[in-house]
Amino acid sequence: MKCKYCKIVGTVIASLVFIFLSFYIAYQFVDPPPPNELRIATGREDGGYHAFALEYQTLLAEDKFQLDIQPTAGSIEVIQRLKSGDVSIGLVQGGTKGTISDDGLKSLGSLFYEPVWLFHRKNIPLEYLFELRGKRIAVGEEGSGTRPIALQLLQDNEVTQDNTTLLALSSNEATLQLKAGKIDAAFFVMSPKADRIFQLLKNSDIELLSFKRDLAYRGRYSFLTGVKIGEGMIDLKKNIPSQEKTLLAATASLVAREDLHSDLVPLLLTTLKKIHQKGGLLEKPKQFPSDKFVEFPMNPDASHYLQSGPSWLHKIFPFWIASTLDRLKILLIPLIAMMLPLLKGVLPLYSWGIRFKIFRWYSTLREIDSEIAQITDLTAIDAEIKRMKALEQEILEQVSVPLSYMGEFYSLRVHTQLVLSRLKERGEDVLAHSA
Repeated sequence: MKCKYCKIVGTVIASLVFIFLSFYIAYQFVDPPPPNELRIATGREDGGYHAFALEYQTLLAEDKFQLDIQPTAGSIEVIQRLKSGDVSIGLVQGGTKGTISDDGLKSLGSLFYEPVWLFHRKNIPLEYLFELRGKRIAVGEEGSGTRPIALQLLQDNEVTQDNTTLLALSSNEATLQLKAGKIDAAFFVMSPKADRIFQLLKNSDIELLSFKRDLAYRGRYSFLTGVKIGEGMIDLKKNIPSQEKTLLAATASLVAREDLHSDLVPLLLTTLKKIHQKGGLLEKPKQFPSDKFVEFPMNPDASHYLQSGPSWLHKIFPFWIASTLDRLKILLIPLIAMMLPLLKGVLPLYSWGIRFKIFRWYSTLREIDSEIAQITDLTAIDAEIKRMKALEQEILEQVSVPLSYMGEFYSLRVHTQLVLSRLKERGEDVLAHSA
């Protein structure tokens, strides 16, 4: 009996060691947890990108995630800081990629439209971009997203630095100089809600160009689309603008480094959806975030999210719990591997457990049965009879078995009665001999 228990203990210890090693080895393949903070590059602090980043920051803080906002001069600088690793994500305007290599950068989706506004002095009639040759034009400061789009559109119309004065002015400086008449025209790429746009639209000395050939430009550049600014859309009471305008529009996208932790993608996109899926002046509800109008290759996890939505884990649990469970799913491999043999052995083990409840009494029955013939004292026989009756009562009170094992249970009771009868018969024999 002692040896049997030793084998059982040894088997249990070996099984526990095997289980521990299996989980330890599997845990080596578990991805490290995501960081609880990121740095995002935006435009200037008075711009729309920075304002959106502040909204992201507030929502992410509810998930105990910290977003550090880094202002820049514009999208070109944002891309440069992404490639250098100074930031992990950044808001980038469409049309700014140019000849920049996209190695190591992925898009998480486009977010909203940003119209290309070309304002000019009203005393300078203007219908087409090629009519700007020889004029003084603000094309955006170095590092801004406005500059590459403006230069590209002008180059398509053979308006270059050789025949025109192209000025690298900030949007604020361009606004002031255009109002003062120091420049003839200025490009802006920004939201129609920007105060700067409203101020220029209501200025009676300044006119907004309507792009008559928007289809031609859209055919050349996949990141551009056409939008209509209807009469009175900006300010219905003041009827701004006073007539419908057709504008080209780029889209702002959230771009991330390729090494962004995959678990952060659903967190970021869930935040973006809360803010941008409501739509806006130019955007339809639920139109953004989108995988359309992006210049950088889409992040695979972001593409899957935008097409299929969040995983069931992220629908049920808060971000950090869902992230942890998702990373630990690899531990199911050793668990399944152990469950298969356990399931095969569970029925024999269960059967052994049930029979053990019954068979442990047979050792007592055998002990008493083997000693009956040697008992010659009536007192000893009475003691054994009391012992058997107590055993019988204990069996009735304590033994509980399923119906499929009732055969063994009733056999035990029959054998108990048999031994008890033999004891009584032995008592009668001893009494007869003593008389």
